[in-house]
Amino acid sequence: MKKNLILASFLLASLAIATAGYSATLSWNLPVSYTDGTPIAPEDVGKIRVQVYTSPAKDGPWKLAATSPPGATSMEVEDPSPGHTLWYTVRSSLHGAESGYAEPVQMTNLSIPIFPSAKNRMGEMTTGKKTAAVLFLLLLGVLVSYSWYRGKRGKR
Repeated sequence: MKKNLILASFLLASLAIATAGYSATLSWNLPVSYTDGTPIAPEDVGKIRVQVYTSPAKDGPWKLAATSPPGATSMEVEDPSPGHTLWYTVRSSLHGAESGYAEPVQMTNLSIPIFPSAKNRMGEMTTGKKTAAVLFLLLLGVLVSYSWYRGKRGKR
């Protein structure tokens, strides 16, 4: 019976941790020429930075989500919350020159949230508060499991 108590505690803790955040990976091809058709020198292609923008609508307004390291061709960014859609676009920059926005793409998260309000609350908390919340849930799971075990044992 003690194994069930420990197992329940770990399951409860993993549910709380699993709701803490989401990520999506975007990838792209780096440009090899400027908008006027002039080729970009091969040694400069590896210096191109890409800014990733997100929006709940295809036409914006765009919010800067992340900037890639020079020469990167992919990056992890914010994933839409369950049941929502986010639009993504990118701009590249090299030596102070910036491109226009790329054609936006969308991602819809079709997963079903288990505890959407818990995820929202966990996202608003600082790391210390998240740790305290997970420990509290773990302790609560242990206490509930122990009470259930004692109740079963007393009925014999």
